[in-house]
Amino acid sequence: MDLLDKEIDSVLFDLDGTLWDAASACAMAWNTSFEQCGYNDRIDRKLVKKISGSPLDIILPEHFTFINKTDYERIIELYKENEPVFMKNIGGRIFPHERDTLKILCKHKKLFIVSNCLKGYIENFIEKKRFGKIFTGYKSSGETGLGKDKNIKKIIDDYKLISPVYAGDTPWDYEASVKNGVPFIYAKYGFGKLKDMQYEIRNIRDILEILRINIPRHE
Repeated sequence: MDLLDKEIDSVLFDLDGTLWDAASACAMAWNTSFEQCGYNDRIDRKLVKKISGSPLDIILPEHFTFINKTDYERIIELYKENEPVFMKNIGGRIFPHERDTLKILCKHKKLFIVSNCLKGYIENFIEKKRFGKIFTGYKSSGETGLGKDKNIKKIIDDYKLISPVYAGDTPWDYEASVKNGVPFIYAKYGFGKLKDMQYEIRNIRDILEILRINIPRHE
């Protein structure tokens, strides 16, 4: 389906790798959790970017193989305590041209965030980057206990959206979009790697061109 076939009324965004890069702070939170649980192993931001968007129950056995299964629950609880601290104190960086792009976009479309993150993570992002007036709503797996596909559906139902699109950077983002019959815009500048996507953006401001939103000269 061509996005121009019907009027798009809203854009739902993934967070990590699409709206900001907080991989360094995330790695610090994981490493602190490992240390508190008695492990000397460390991960770096490269691995964090690789696992971005994956549920915790997949991350632990597939990527943190040095952790004993008996410590999974303890590590997760520690991470849930540590992540908000590092995100609040350090956070992440938004991508080039993002602020100006979102300011323009929100005048034409309703904007939302849907992410497989802990409760409070999206709220911290919005507060830290002063995006309170930009986004209409958001859902996280930590808040609802649901996967990304079901949270996308929940946003669509709750806000009675007619023609949304979802912008993300990972295969999981794409799959969640497909499950909801929602057009997907691939953030190629992000963490994930996808091929042969119908719509892709190399810079977040490219989304304005895809949705045919004129950029004011003074912007």
